[in-house]
Amino acid sequence: MSETELPHKKEYREYLIRAEKELGSVAVGQYAKWSGQLVQKLSHREFVERYDRYLEIRRTYDEILRQGDTVNDAVVQLLNEHAAQLLLKL
Repeated sequence: MSETELPHKKEYREYLIRAEKELGSVAVGQYAKWSGQLVQKLSHREFVERYDRYLEIRRTYDEILRQGDTVNDAVVQLLNEHAAQLLLKL
């Protein structure tokens, strides 16, 4: 699959805008500090993989909250870690 065939093009463009604003002039593959964490600027392919995983975890988290269940701290930590990789704040 080529870069142009990858899904989440709009989301990746938004990520690149956040990355430029939050990380500065960091090349894809390089690391920078963001919100107290070391994060890597992702390629489109890496972004899609991590974004899909983030969405999966987020759906599970939202369903837990919708049902009124108790959220395990490990789930919140996992969600925060995946959000940070995408430069998203919860």
